[in-house]
Amino acid sequence: MESAEAVAKVEEWLRAVHGPDFSAPDGAGLRVDHDKVLRIPEGWLVPYNTIAYLDEGHAEKEIFPPPSVIVREPDGELRQAHPQPGGLSVPVAFPGQENWREVVDPEYAKSGLGHLGVPLQAVAGWVKVGPEGQQTGEERENPEYRAGPIRRGYPKPQNKLETLLSFASVGWLTRELFLIGLLRCEVYVPADAETGKTSRFYFNADRGELKVFSSTRNLPSREHGYWQVDIATLAGYEAPPNLVINGGPATFEDVGGAELAEIAQRFPRREPSVDVTDRCPEAQEDLARIAEDTATRMGLPEPVALPLGAAEKARKRGFELTVEECQKTVLGQSWLRRLKLPEPPPGRPNDLRANGLAPSYDDEGQIVPRLDTFGKYFERDTSGSKFGWQRVTGAYVGFAIGEALGAAVDRMRLDEIHAAYGPDGVTDLQVAYDLPGRIGPLTQRLLFATEAVIRSPHREQPESREAEQALGTVARNALLRWLYTQGAPLENPDGWLVKVPELKVRREADGTSDAALNAMYALATVAPNAVPMSGPEALVSALPAAMTGAGHGSGLSGGSRQAVRSLVGITHPNEVDLEASTYLTWLFEPALTSEAFSYPIWNLTREIFSDANPDQRGPVWAELKKVVADAVPFFGKHGLPDLRIPELVGDGKTTLSVLGRAFAALSGFENYPEQALLRSVNHGGRSALTGAIAGALLGARTGIPGLPQKWVEQLELRYLIENIATDAFWHFDRHSAFGVLGDQWAKRYPRW
Repeated sequence: MESAEAVAKVEEWLRAVHGPDFSAPDGAGLRVDHDKVLRIPEGWLVPYNTIAYLDEGHAEKEIFPPPSVIVREPDGELRQAHPQPGGLSVPVAFPGQENWREVVDPEYAKSGLGHLGVPLQAVAGWVKVGPEGQQTGEERENPEYRAGPIRRGYPKPQNKLETLLSFASVGWLTRELFLIGLLRCEVYVPADAETGKTSRFYFNADRGELKVFSSTRNLPSREHGYWQVDIATLAGYEAPPNLVINGGPATFEDVGGAELAEIAQRFPRREPSVDVTDRCPEAQEDLARIAEDTATRMGLPEPVALPLGAAEKARKRGFELTVEECQKTVLGQSWLRRLKLPEPPPGRPNDLRANGLAPSYDDEGQIVPRLDTFGKYFERDTSGSKFGWQRVTGAYVGFAIGEALGAAVDRMRLDEIHAAYGPDGVTDLQVAYDLPGRIGPLTQRLLFATEAVIRSPHREQPESREAEQALGTVARNALLRWLYTQGAPLENPDGWLVKVPELKVRREADGTSDAALNAMYALATVAPNAVPMSGPEALVSALPAAMTGAGHGSGLSGGSRQAVRSLVGITHPNEVDLEASTYLTWLFEPALTSEAFSYPIWNLTREIFSDANPDQRGPVWAELKKVVADAVPFFGKHGLPDLRIPELVGDGKTTLSVLGRAFAALSGFENYPEQALLRSVNHGGRSALTGAIAGALLGARTGIPGLPQKWVEQLELRYLIENIATDAFWHFDRHSAFGVLGDQWAKRYPRW
C-alpha cells in the first residue's frame, strides 16, 4: 500500500463520519496533513486537523491533541492512534456499524510498546459498545488469544528489551515487529572495568558475532564493567555484528546484523543514541573511597576489598547488588574485621542491618553478627546441591509469611472474612497472636522438622540401613523438642534451636489446642493410648523431606518418599496424608532447582504425574490428578485461560483441598507475589496452612528478594528462619557442613 491509498482510506472515513463536505469551511473544516503522513510499524500514520489551523495557522482552532488515523497493512483496517507515545491504537467507529471494543491483555497494554501495534494474539476478546461508548453486555472471545508471558510464569522482564524477548517467545510479535522494537533498546557488553575493552570471548571477529546482555544483572558473574550501547547504533556499523542476546533465564535470541541493518533503514531510531562504558555497582570508584574512609574511622590497618566476590555470588543466583547494598557490604565487612582486632570496641552496633550486618544464631541459640547477604547469595558459595540456596531460603521465609498472613482469618468463612476486613478481605499482615507478622505453630514445626533431617545419621552413613531407619526416631525427638517449647515435659533437650527464647512461645491455634498437643505428645512417645491424627498439617514436613535429596548421595535409599513416611508417619500415618505429602515433596524438588529458571506451578504440578511410577497408583493418586485438573489452569493453548478461584476448590479443610487451594491461588500469579499470597488466604478454610504452602512454592521461585518486602521486613525471626534453611542447604550439599566442620557441626546438630 502506498501513502496515497492510505490517505484516501482516511478521507473516506472522515467523509462517512462528518459528511461529504467534511473539508468545506461550512462543514467540519477538516483536512489530512499530507506533509506529516508517516510510515510506522503498524502501517501508515495519517494525521488530520482543522483547515483553519493547518492552512491559516489559527492555533485556537487546532484539535488538540492532534488526531491521527493508522491504516494498517496489509488489511487496510483503520485505527485511531493513541495521543501518547507507546499507547495503543483502537479501531475507529463507522456510523451505523456495530462497534466492538478490543480487550487487550494488560501485559501488552502496559508495556509501552504500542508503537508496534496491537497483535491479534494479545487481544483477549471484544465487548460491544453503544453509540455513547457504553457497554451493551455482549462479549466475544478471541480464539487466537494467547496468555502473556508474565501470566504464564516466564521470568518477569525488567526492561524494554526483556519485554520484547518475552512477547516474541509467546508469539505476540512477528519477527519484523520484534526487530523494529529492538532498535529502541540498549544492550550491555562485558568490558574491562579499567580499560573499557571487550574481550574476544564476547566478540568473535571471524563470525562477526557479539554476545550482549539485556541488563547488568544478567552479565556473567565474573564481569564488573560494561559497555552500554543501543542496538540501532550497532546496526549502523559498516559491518553490523550478529547479536547473541542473553535476556536472562530461559530467554535467548540470535539476531543477524544484516536483518537489523535493513530494518534500521526503514524504521530509523529517533531517540538519542546511547554509547557509554561504566562500572557495575560493586566496582565503582566511590566505593573504594567509602572503604578507605570507613577503615580510617574504625582504626583498621587497611580498608576491606571491594565486594566483587559478593556481587559474583549474587549474580550466579540471578540477583544484582544495589549501590546501597554494596556500600553496606563494605561497612559490614569492616565491622567484622574490627570485631576481630585485639582491642575491639565495647560491643557490636545496636542496629546490625544499618551497618551491613544481620543476626545469625550460634550453638547456644544466641545472636551473633554476620555479613548481611540480603537474601541474594550464600557466603560459602557451595555448588554441589541440586537446589539453589536462594530458592531454599525463599521457600522457608515464604512459608512463614504465608502462615502469618493467613493466621488472623484461619478457619473463618469467606463471608466472615469480608465482614471483618472489608470486601477485599485481608490485604496486609493482620494482628495474629499479639502483633502482625508473628510466626505461627506451623512455622515452628517446620523449623524443628528441618532440624530433624539435619540431625539424622543417614547423611554421614549413606550405606547404613540402620542409619536410615533412625530418621523416624530422630523425627520423634524433634517433635518432642517442639512440644517442649509449647510446655510439654522433656528431660535435657539439646541442640541450639530449642534454646532460642523466642521459640518458647505458645502460639495457640485450632491445631495447637491442649488436646491436639496432648495427642501429638502421645504419638511422639508411642504411648499405648495414642490415636493417629489426620489432616492437612501433614503437609508441613514436605519441605524438610525434599531437603534430604538435595545433594549427591545425601538422600535415603527410598528417596524423598521414604523421608516423608518417616517424618509424617509419626502423627499422620493414613495414606491420603502420606501420599499428598509425597506429591508436595516431589513438587518442591524441581521448584527448588539450582538452575537459573524454575518452571511455574501450573506446569510442574502436571509434570510430576507419571503412569510408569508404581508409587503413583491407587485411589489417592487418582484424587490428586483430579485436584490438579480442578485447581490449575493450563496456559499452553490458545484462548482465555480459566483462572481458578481458591474458594471454589474443595472445602479448604481436607489435605487434598488445602493443596488444591494453594495451587489455585498461585497458578498464573507466580509473577504477582503479593496478589498470589492474598489469594491463598482469602477463602474459607485453612487459610494459614494454604498460605504457608503457597508462600513456600512462591518463595522457591522468587527467593527472598522476590517476596513482598514489606512482609519480609515485618516477619518475626526472619533471620532465624533463613539461618536454619541455610544450615539444611549446606548440610545436604555435596560439600557438606559436617565434612567441613566435623565435631563443631555435630555439636550444633547432635545425633538423634
